[in-house]
Amino acid sequence: MDLGAGEKKAWVCAALGVVLVASVVLAALGTSDGGDAAPYAAWPAVGVAAAMHVVAGREWRGVLLAVQTAAVGGSLALSGVVPWWGGLLASVVVTAPALLAATGLRPGGPAFRRFSDNEVDAYHGVTALAGLLCGVLAVVALAMAGSFGPGRLALVGLTVVLAATTSQLVVLPVFLSRSGGITWRGSELWGQRLLLAVVTAAVFLPAPAAPLGFMLFPILGWAALRAQALETYLQVLVISLMVLAATYAGRGPFGDIGNADMSALVVHLYIASVCYLLPPLALTVRRLLVVSGQATRAATTVNRMLDSATGTVFLASDREGVITHCNTGAEQALGYSAQELIGRTSDHLYSDAEVQRQAEWFGVVGEDPEALYGATARAQVASDSRRDWEVTRSDGRTRMLSLHLSEITEPGGDVVGYIASGEDITERLRAETALEAAFERERASVDSLRQADLVKQELISTVSHELRTPITSITGFSELLSSGTFGELTASQVDAVERIERNGVRLRELVEDLLTLSASESGTAAAVLVDVDLRDVVRSAHEAVSRLLAQRRLEVDVRLPDGPVVVRGEARTLERAVVNLWSNAIKFTPDGGTVTVTVSRSGAAPDVRGVVTVADTGMGIAPEDQASVFTRFFRTTAAGERAIQGTGLGLSIVQGIADQHGGEVTLESAPDVGTTVAVAVPLAPAASE
Repeated sequence: MDLGAGEKKAWVCAALGVVLVASVVLAALGTSDGGDAAPYAAWPAVGVAAAMHVVAGREWRGVLLAVQTAAVGGSLALSGVVPWWGGLLASVVVTAPALLAATGLRPGGPAFRRFSDNEVDAYHGVTALAGLLCGVLAVVALAMAGSFGPGRLALVGLTVVLAATTSQLVVLPVFLSRSGGITWRGSELWGQRLLLAVVTAAVFLPAPAAPLGFMLFPILGWAALRAQALETYLQVLVISLMVLAATYAGRGPFGDIGNADMSALVVHLYIASVCYLLPPLALTVRRLLVVSGQATRAATTVNRMLDSATGTVFLASDREGVITHCNTGAEQALGYSAQELIGRTSDHLYSDAEVQRQAEWFGVVGEDPEALYGATARAQVASDSRRDWEVTRSDGRTRMLSLHLSEITEPGGDVVGYIASGEDITERLRAETALEAAFERERASVDSLRQADLVKQELISTVSHELRTPITSITGFSELLSSGTFGELTASQVDAVERIERNGVRLRELVEDLLTLSASESGTAAAVLVDVDLRDVVRSAHEAVSRLLAQRRLEVDVRLPDGPVVVRGEARTLERAVVNLWSNAIKFTPDGGTVTVTVSRSGAAPDVRGVVTVADTGMGIAPEDQASVFTRFFRTTAAGERAIQGTGLGLSIVQGIADQHGGEVTLESAPDVGTTVAVAVPLAPAASE
């Protein structure tokens, strides 16, 4: 039948309770019969009582303490050896130290955690303190009973301290251990047990016996080294009981001392020697196994991590530069297998020229050629820098590795080796070189385009200037012909002269646009900014487009404010911008439409601007064309389809003039609805205020 955890604890505590009561009663009966059982202090009562608390846990500590007190005190009183108050004192002598030990070794406490981590310093401190308390209480109880004289009372008290301490050291580890049970090691473990039984019988059964008690130590040490800790604890418990029983029976090396008190003291010292030597040895071995396993797992994990980093190079070497480890990334980059690299020095990976180059970089001079690489590597370690090293692969090809060198030190700070970490940057350097070459080609192309643009601007400027004179002559003579200066013209001649005059005006405006655009792009326009009233600019522009308006049937609405709108600018260029906008509105608005020109202010101080807005109800601009209308020579698809004359320079010139004045141009348009273009220029400071 399977038992639950609670039932198992109850059965274990019951069994330990039986041992506790038996040990106390037997000791009391031995004393009442005139024997010398008292110096043995009911061993191992304190250890068993403490073990009961450890097994039961803190939640049952109060109940268990009451049960222990009643059982020990009641059994002693019922045996007739002591009165009821004596039984009560005896129970306190046993249960109080046991409670102190269980509290100090509670789960989660520092002593318990250190014992679980194979550290026994706190564990020994708790057991020694509990043993001391037991000895003090025993001396007080015996003094109250008046059973012993002062001399013997001190000796018995010391014996009780040792007995209580050793009983804890022998019993508690069996219940505190988390080793997971005994690991059977076949014939070796059974051979050790058989040898221990034979030697124990040979040493402690004869009466009298030779002083050969030390012979048990190497056999118990064998168990501490080879078996798990719990096996050692159980063997120490069994041997302690056998030694104590043999000595009490007058056998073994401690049974013929003569004085019962001294014999008990010596046997407890012997058990203490066993407890302070073998369990700590078992814990130390266990700790070494744990630490060794952890170190092995950590090393395996690190090696796997390094090997998984195939894109990273890791090379470890000792103090002499002999390679001790390399990862998969190093094998791939260098072309060598790990077996070929390990055991060789690192300097064979670099050519003499490369070592010399690195040495010059780190300022390493005056070194013997054979020691140059080592001195250079130490210099890089000292500088804590990363350098690009050219390595020679196994196939003779060279690769470029970006490496960082660092020291591997012991806890004391002594250097035991070096580690080189980095990456193969050969392909990256090639890509960077290719990108640099492409960039140089691109920069040369840009320079060529810039030069071509300068040539184009110079050509436009030169041609435009050269065209001015003949165009002026053409328009001038056409005006003279129209006026009749050279005689009266026939109707057909008048029509021809008017055509010449109109096209001459168009050609002159084109030349002016080209000159304005060229000056704006080249930055050679020397604009003289003065205070300009935008109302005057609009009036002048109105006069300039009056001839175009006379040829069309459009409604023109000019809205000027009553007060001046003064900006800092150049009147001629601002007028040019308004003329271009007005001309566009006239060209792209069918007869019967409306063109509205407005002068206003916008914004709040200190960023107040004067705005000229030209709105029409013409054909509008398609959304896909609006982003390109300020580009030079751009004409919309609709303008081309309707054969509307123009060069595509008007809005680009307006944009350039606005930029010269620190202003901006905005455009809103929709097909068959119309277009609104606004030029905003900062007001003059006085006007803004």
